[in-house]
Amino acid sequence: MKDFYNKAKGAVATVSGKVSSQVSQGVSFVSEIVGGLRVIASFERSDTYQVEYDEKHYFIIPLKLSETGFALHTMRCLPESVLEINDLPKRRVFHFPNKHYEAALREYLIRGAQDFVNENISPSKSTLESLANEIDALDSKLTRGMLVVGGLTAIFNPLIGAGIAVKAVTPGVIGLMNKYGLRPIGEKISSSSIEKSVKDAEASVLKQFTESTTLKIVNPILQELELALNTNEDQHDPLLDPNLSTGSIPELDGERWRDLTERAMWHVYGDIYKDTSMHENASLGPEDIRWFDTLFVRFLK
Repeated sequence: MKDFYNKAKGAVATVSGKVSSQVSQGVSFVSEIVGGLRVIASFERSDTYQVEYDEKHYFIIPLKLSETGFALHTMRCLPESVLEINDLPKRRVFHFPNKHYEAALREYLIRGAQDFVNENISPSKSTLESLANEIDALDSKLTRGMLVVGGLTAIFNPLIGAGIAVKAVTPGVIGLMNKYGLRPIGEKISSSSIEKSVKDAEASVLKQFTESTTLKIVNPILQELELALNTNEDQHDPLLDPNLSTGSIPELDGERWRDLTERAMWHVYGDIYKDTSMHENASLGPEDIRWFDTLFVRFLK
């Protein structure tokens, strides 16, 4: 356990620079390996809300190359043009391939990650809510917070230095500055002041999410992925046989979940998909790659 903690602690020491680099290059997600589990975090926008929420999605994605047998992708999703600090109702959504993965995820957190996350979980919360709180704590430590992944990391870029002009950063940051009392546009502010404001804002958002609605759903696309990874071409072809991924999720409004799920799968499988030498170990047959061709076509442009 101590070795796990030290390894995780080391990941935190390097991740802030990694996030800064990725955000500056226009990449919208970060990824780390923690105790054998691949943990990915991203920030997304959507214009297909029927009822607007500030959402946190937790995708548990089957992955044969992971020691745990799955990857955890956390994803915060906001409507277009809504700032990271907002008054929208919050919602957390767990996406499982089947009902058994919840227990596997909980077992991983109990065995390995609790030394690395906050354990001050309220006993009044349900097990699913407690699980979400622990994941958010892990997610926050690995990424320096949901807001950072949302694009605010740019202000920590070492190339900018301690003297930083607000006008040089994104509109979302300006809203954050105004809300937390930092100096107006054009004035110099210290990186420590910015960092404190981000931490205060992050704590406020995390608190709102702990008090939000938590949904648990079986995601049809992840359900199909689980089937595909455990069958060969003779047993099941996702494009020729009945495909579970065409199902719906009545608990969620519209089809936004489908776009977010495909994006999460791309973040997990994109490099594997493009590297044919990894297909066999990942349990990807030619029929699975053909299915991926249809899922990932928009990400290859």
